[in-house]
Amino acid sequence: MVLDNLGKSLDTLIRKIRRLPEIDKDTINAILQELQRALLMADVKVELCLQVTDAIKKQAMDQHINKQIDRKEFIIKLLHDQLIEILGGKEAPKRIKTGKQSVIMLVGIQGSGKTTTVGKLANYYKNRGFKVGAICTDTWRPGAYDQLAQTMNSIGVPHYGLPKEKNAIKIAKKGMKHFLQAKGKDKRDLIIVDTAGRHKQEEDLMREMEKLESVIKPNETLLVIDGTLGQQAYSQAKAFAETTHVGSIIITKLDGSAKGGGALSAAAAAKAPIKFIGVGERVDDLEPFNPTKFVGTLMGIPDIEGLLEKIEELGLDEEDQEDMAKRIKKGKFTLTDMYVQLQSIQKMGGVKKIIGMLGGQNLPDQFKIAASANMEKIKVMLQSMTQEEKDDPIIIKKTRITRISKGSGTTYTEVKKLLDQWRQMNRVMKTMFGKKVRGKKGAAQNIPGMGDLGDLSGGIPKGMDINQLQQMMAQGQKKKRKKYLW
Repeated sequence: MVLDNLGKSLDTLIRKIRRLPEIDKDTINAILQELQRALLMADVKVELCLQVTDAIKKQAMDQHINKQIDRKEFIIKLLHDQLIEILGGKEAPKRIKTGKQSVIMLVGIQGSGKTTTVGKLANYYKNRGFKVGAICTDTWRPGAYDQLAQTMNSIGVPHYGLPKEKNAIKIAKKGMKHFLQAKGKDKRDLIIVDTAGRHKQEEDLMREMEKLESVIKPNETLLVIDGTLGQQAYSQAKAFAETTHVGSIIITKLDGSAKGGGALSAAAAAKAPIKFIGVGERVDDLEPFNPTKFVGTLMGIPDIEGLLEKIEELGLDEEDQEDMAKRIKKGKFTLTDMYVQLQSIQKMGGVKKIIGMLGGQNLPDQFKIAASANMEKIKVMLQSMTQEEKDDPIIIKKTRITRISKGSGTTYTEVKKLLDQWRQMNRVMKTMFGKKVRGKKGAAQNIPGMGDLGDLSGGIPKGMDINQLQQMMAQGQKKKRKKYLW
């Protein structure tokens, strides 16, 4: 996930806040300095960092706070809310609706990934029942039309363009007429218009973009921002927003090593919410963006609602979904369960993404790497185990490990790593999903707030605050004293 380092920094900061004996002016200033450092390291614009920390400082030092409210909890909640605010404040509105003809226009600088994003958007809306058409008005970049045509052909979406025409306005007018006046099965209810990339200093191209918007009259103008752009994203987003009516933002290239903070803070510059993020090169690597869920993942808050949506996309029947949800809630994993779920997880965007949705975004990288173990090798090792061993891995002693490794053609260490992976996953699931854990005196205690998983909208369970969620995650990462036979 993008902003991994920011997530780890926030996790460390929150732990420090919880360990503080008291909260006074000096400790608040120290906390905010560390937050500023974390945001700057993530490439968030300096002015925006100051805006966030000033807002937190003003409210954190409020002397009129109800004395029943824990000030540490209050500061963490302020941090949570301010991070959501810089990402647009709320989920982008849905301006494209079925049953009506709609038009989307994409704008952005050169190399931001607009044409690739047109394909992803077309695929996204097509899979949701829309009849989509695409128009290429990019007359500047060589091969722009060919790239769009190739992408659209691969997903079965009709497209329009005039490769030899140099007037983008003429192409837009003819393309709109082509799709909007079509009859029967050729009629499109959603048209996506690709435009030439342009920089804020290219005045002629910026004026052309303004004319295109007046001709096309889109239901929504989407600004495409490159996730690797850094702090320049802020000024670019501001320039586009001043020229066109930017309704929402799409951030691309968030699957690489980009810090991402600069591009994500473009929402503040354009005063428009982020609607989608691009997380890969494939046509289906486009995700709807929800600021609350995104910040929740950074802070280790489980997004069970999003996870179940991913499960539903796999095409599992209701019984399979219920069984999986029950296993997750109980925190009970057999080795067979783990293998089946890892197979499904691969189709759901990868292990790291799902771990993040489960609230484990800030777990050590070693755990995430271990979770991505070679599936075929795991399958062979499981085939060399008895059913009893797969159902109750705790019984697997050293002699069993030796037998399994010989039978599967793997090493003793590889089998042991598989068992360690199961142990880590089992421990985290038990902690996160309501399994009883031991208190200092050995008494069983329920983890706060996890009794009710019925309302998980926005990623925060009903009745649970940020404080409880962080305590829960802290418990999940502590080493337990339970001894395993291997």
